[in-house]
Amino acid sequence: MGGIYPVLEMVTYDIDCQIRVLGPGTPDPGLLWDPADFETVDTRIPPPGWTLVIDGGRTRLADARWQRPGFWTDYAHGDPQALADYEYVKRELLTAEPPEN
Repeated sequence: MGGIYPVLEMVTYDIDCQIRVLGPGTPDPGLLWDPADFETVDTRIPPPGWTLVIDGGRTRLADARWQRPGFWTDYAHGDPQALADYEYVKRELLTAEPPEN
């Protein structure tokens, strides 16, 4: 309660929607949550480079670096490029100016 949590990506499938967020003490790569558990305080889409991909009934809004097939599998297996792409996007989001309330 009362915190601002950056959204790292949004994934929808059929009627299910989840957002990946980072919070205090949250391990990388963040956790997937139902957006109904949060109040939206900033509706802006993050910096350039974010894309919307619709494929196989799933819609993902995330940085283009994370949109390539197999990104999360590569990340989980410690692929150096996937880890670097994750860290770059995470750093970009965490250093962005928070919205004014």
